[in-house]
Amino acid sequence: MAVLLMPMRVASFTPSTSQSHLQITTSLSRSMQLHIFGNKRKQSDSYEKERTYPESKPATYDILPSSPLDMFNPASIVKPLLKQTQLENRKLQVIYNAQKDGWDARSFHKKVDGKGSSVVLAKVRGRWIGGYNPRGWASLGGSRPSVASFLFYQTLFSWQKLRVSRTGGMACGRDEFDQGIYFGSDALVIPLNGKKPRSVASRLGYFFEGGPEKKTTLLPLAGAEATVDELYVIAGVYGKEEDIPNSGGVTDLGLY
Repeated sequence: MAVLLMPMRVASFTPSTSQSHLQITTSLSRSMQLHIFGNKRKQSDSYEKERTYPESKPATYDILPSSPLDMFNPASIVKPLLKQTQLENRKLQVIYNAQKDGWDARSFHKKVDGKGSSVVLAKVRGRWIGGYNPRGWASLGGSRPSVASFLFYQTLFSWQKLRVSRTGGMACGRDEFDQGIYFGSDALVIPLNGKKPRSVASRLGYFFEGGPEKKTTLLPLAGAEATVDELYVIAGVYGKEEDIPNSGGVTDLGLY
């Protein structure tokens, strides 16, 4: 029996010019989002990491805007120095005032331990100097390193920051309950014990840089004995249910 094969018509669809243009435009739009702007989720994760851990890299030299009126309150004095730190957008408070709380190491630790990242502000020979400790104090012994730690001193019209010169930086060189303030082992030392609790010493170049002036000391007058006239520690204000970063033990990596 002969079988008759009939030709089959296959339906086809050819997009119009406007539809093709729409498809191409949509494709290009998606491509641009992926290749130019990057993955949105990765961007969000990167921003969150930068916001939460801004101290995973060395301190910035930038100074935030300030007013001459800010020079009458310790928390306001240090605020311009805190760009790219955990404390940049946080309300600040004085947690230790040596004139009121006592010029000794144990009184110091009683006030500052467990308060997280903090700023030391000291007046020596009429000039402000100090340092930023991202890891805070806890009286747990050893050191508390951070690449984001920095020292600072008052210039004629502004401030100069000094970065760590070695990875880790020893933001807190000695975290013992009976020892005072140590940035590195010798970059800024206010021991707060012995017969001269107000004594201060500083040697730059090993743990912290000397800065554009190639300073060998943070003190206003090199080679001369110096004492601290005023001493404050400033930290962030946290809610009762809010975790305080670096309030306890820390790793030795010093990444933030």
